[in-house]
Amino acid sequence: MTMIRPVVLAGGDGSHVHPSSSPATPKQFQPLFDEDSPFQDTMERVNGPEFSSPLVFAPQALAGLVQEQCDEIALEYEALLLEKAGSQKAASIVTAALWAEKRGETNPLLVCPADHYIADPYAFMRAVGDAIHTAQQGYLVAFGTVADRAQGDYGYLEVGLRLHTEYSGHHVECFMNKPGTEQAEALLAQGRFVWNTGIVCFTPDIVLAEIEKCNPHYLAACRQMLEGGDLLDYAVCSDLSLEQVMLEHSGNLAVVSLLSAWSDLENIHRLELMGE
Repeated sequence: MTMIRPVVLAGGDGSHVHPSSSPATPKQFQPLFDEDSPFQDTMERVNGPEFSSPLVFAPQALAGLVQEQCDEIALEYEALLLEKAGSQKAASIVTAALWAEKRGETNPLLVCPADHYIADPYAFMRAVGDAIHTAQQGYLVAFGTVADRAQGDYGYLEVGLRLHTEYSGHHVECFMNKPGTEQAEALLAQGRFVWNTGIVCFTPDIVLAEIEKCNPHYLAACRQMLEGGDLLDYAVCSDLSLEQVMLEHSGNLAVVSLLSAWSDLENIHRLELMGE
């Protein structure tokens, strides 16, 4: 059995979902639909025989809250990497790959933001199985879900040729990030685009080779940051998104199907404000 190393991104200060969220208790640490928080749901989602203990990224100020919520659900993490200020998904992902490389780990990493709602855990695990197989073929794997409306501030993946008859992995022909509502409507009309959920899977060697090719200066900055001390100081890295650093430039991107209702917390909050 291939063991999967989950990487849980628990950063973010909740600034997009005020007033229900605050820097002291961002919304990913507050109960959503039940007693558990989205962070706890994420930790439970990646708890099973297929998974190693997670690598967790979180702000320094929330270290105690992370430990408290893990204790509540009786789950442990492998390591907690603390961020000095703010959070950067791209830097966290590259750092996770460097952390695994340093430990000699070669198994796939599964990056899960802690601010997601996924309705069907079985659909999630099916997508994970497809992603692991696809990642081991040398791809960077994004999790795509059905785009049911023209959400202009989401990322869109154009689904291309199927990579294997037994798995849902497809080559990504085109990646478009935050196209705006008008262009998103045009993409949906083509019938080939799905939403990029932000969940990604890859083996450490593949993502490091890809970032070395696409943005070697960024990789060097992340190496410097990881070796610089106990706290991750993202100030040494360019303030770029994962899309800008790598996904928009990669010809090695694949997508697997997450056949479940899915949303991030910012979008749930937006729909609440609209009364939907």
